[in-house]
Amino acid sequence: MHSASLELKFITEKIRRRFGVMDSLEGTTWDPKVMEVPPGNRFLVISPHPDDDAIGCMGTLLKLRDNGSELRTLYPSIQSGNFTQDERISEINAAIRECDIQNCRLNKSSFPNAADLKDMISDEILTFQPDTILVPSPFENHDEHLRAFHAVADLLENNNEINVMMYEVWGALMPNLVIPISETMEKKLSVIRMHGTQMEDIDYVRMVRGINEYRAAMNRLEGYAESFIYMPGKDLKKMF
Repeated sequence: MHSASLELKFITEKIRRRFGVMDSLEGTTWDPKVMEVPPGNRFLVISPHPDDDAIGCMGTLLKLRDNGSELRTLYPSIQSGNFTQDERISEINAAIRECDIQNCRLNKSSFPNAADLKDMISDEILTFQPDTILVPSPFENHDEHLRAFHAVADLLENNNEINVMMYEVWGALMPNLVIPISETMEKKLSVIRMHGTQMEDIDYVRMVRGINEYRAAMNRLEGYAESFIYMPGKDLKKMF
């Protein structure tokens, strides 16, 4: 696992050069590191809405759960729409039961302002003491996903102990880490289906099948895979 972490740091440097040294792109291509489970033991998941984790990283979370890792999920908001809050909460609880990741905190209101969001995440970091945080990437085409990313980047600017895994929901990223999830894919899709009100406009099952199959194919894997940018949290603001 230690050698894998060093390889991820090497690939991260290539990502940094891609973004930061625009006059010289030589040596900035890379193959993502393929790992059965990511480095770390205690994983805090920041899911801006209570289906983002299901869409972006549930296959990996299920593997971590089965591997005995400690998981904690923060849902800073609940969606509103053509449904009642009770209906949405019922779906969220059904999804939590389906994936059997019970250590969750749900804020049953609209998306918080920047200060409140940072306070929520800071509380989770202090109480759960994660070594890895999962959060949507800065390539997301969704303002609230980006706000979650920036909150984590601000909080970890001077933190030398916590690593970050950025996942994709509404925007594709350039990964340095790929996790095969064929063994957990059907359960992942089952969790997504629990969020029925959120699929009236977008078929997330179809979307997830497509991108997870693409991620596997592009990395010469069978079946399905999830992709991440993995790096030390202290580097987020410098990188992006």
